[in-house]
Amino acid sequence: MPATSAVPPAPPARGKQITLLYSSNLLGETSPCSCTLPLGGVARRATAIAGARAGSDAVLVVDAGDLFDASRRADENERRAVVVAGAVARAGLTALTPGDHDLALGLPALRRVVAGAKLPMVSANLYRSGGDRLFDADRLVLAAGVPIGIFGVTAPPTPADAARWRAAGIEVRDPVQAAREAVRSLRARGAAVVVALVHVGAPAESRRLVAAVGGIDWAVLGHSGLNLESPEKVGGARLLEAMSEGKNLGRLDLHVVGGSLTFADRAERAEIAGILADHRRQLDEYDHPLGNTDPAELLEYRATRRHQLNQAIERESALLARLPEAVTGSWFENRIVALSPEIPEDPAVGALIEGDGAGGGSRPGIHPAGKRRPGVSHNGLSAGAGGHL
Repeated sequence: MPATSAVPPAPPARGKQITLLYSSNLLGETSPCSCTLPLGGVARRATAIAGARAGSDAVLVVDAGDLFDASRRADENERRAVVVAGAVARAGLTALTPGDHDLALGLPALRRVVAGAKLPMVSANLYRSGGDRLFDADRLVLAAGVPIGIFGVTAPPTPADAARWRAAGIEVRDPVQAAREAVRSLRARGAAVVVALVHVGAPAESRRLVAAVGGIDWAVLGHSGLNLESPEKVGGARLLEAMSEGKNLGRLDLHVVGGSLTFADRAERAEIAGILADHRRQLDEYDHPLGNTDPAELLEYRATRRHQLNQAIERESALLARLPEAVTGSWFENRIVALSPEIPEDPAVGALIEGDGAGGGSRPGIHPAGKRRPGVSHNGLSAGAGGHL
C-alpha cells in the first residue's frame, strides 16, 4: 500500500490584524543603495506602508532612532533632515525615539525639524537640564480596538559626546529606570500591549535593558546592528530589528483571535522541525564509520559531536511534541521586507526627495531625479563592485 502524506493543518484564523512596521538606523539615507541589487529608499518604504494599510485592520509605524545624519555642516545637516522628516511623515509614523545621530544635529535643530514635520517623538529618559522632558514620554494608541502603549529610551552619551550634550542642555536619565516607569504608566492607563523603542547601543546592552524591565511585549531595537527574521525572546519580551540604512522594513503582523492577547509564533513549529531534520541528517553522517586510518583526535571529536547532536535532537523533539499541530488562538508572523526594485516608488515621496517639494514648491530635495546614493554594497565591497552576491 503506498504511503500517504500527512494532511497539513488548516491555516489559523485571521482574527483582527494589527501590523507593526518598524525600522531604525536610516541615517539620512533616502534613496536606494548603489548595489548590484539596489535596496531601500523612502519612496519604496512609503509604498510598502500603504500596502500594509490596505490589508490590515490597523497599522502602526515606529522607528527606534538614528533617523538623521549629522556628518556634514550644521546647515546642510538640518536641510537634509527637514527633507527626510517630511518624507517619513508623509508615509505615516506613529512614534519614534531619538538616537545619538539624531541628537548630534543639535537640540535646537532637532526640535525645529521634529516640530516642522509634526513627528511623534517619544523619549522616557531625555530631559532638559532644568528638569522638563525634551519630548513626550510615550504614546497610547488604539489599534483595532486594542490599546497599545509605545515608549522610547536612549543610551547615555559616550565620553566623547558627554560634554557636548551637557552644553546643549540635554540630561539623559537612567534608561532602565525610565523604561520601568514608562511601562507602569502605560499599563495603569490601560495599555494591553507595550512596545519599547530601545536605542541603547550594542545587542548585549539592548538585551540587558529588556531583561531588566518587566511588562514589555515587543522591543524594537536601534543601533544594535541586528536583522532579526525570527524575533529573539528575552524574558517575556521579543526583540525586533531590521537593519539598516533603510534597505529593509520590519513587519510584524499580530492576529487577535477571540480577544486573546497571548500570541503564538506561527513559524515556530516549522523552524524547529527544520532544525531537527538538519541535526538528524548531521547525526546520520557522523554515524558512518571512518575506518582505522583516522587520527585518535578526529575520532574523539566525532564522538563528542555525536553526543552534542543527540542532546540537541532530544531537546528539539521534546519541544516539538509540546507545540500544537495547528495554531488555534491569537498568533503573530514576523518578516524582514527587503525594499527591492519590485516595490514601486511612491510618486509624492519621490518628488520630495528629488527636490520638487511637497506640492510642487521650490524647496530642494536631497538627490537629483534618477540618482542613486553612493556608499558600500551589502557585501562590504565598494559600491557597484559586487552588490549582494
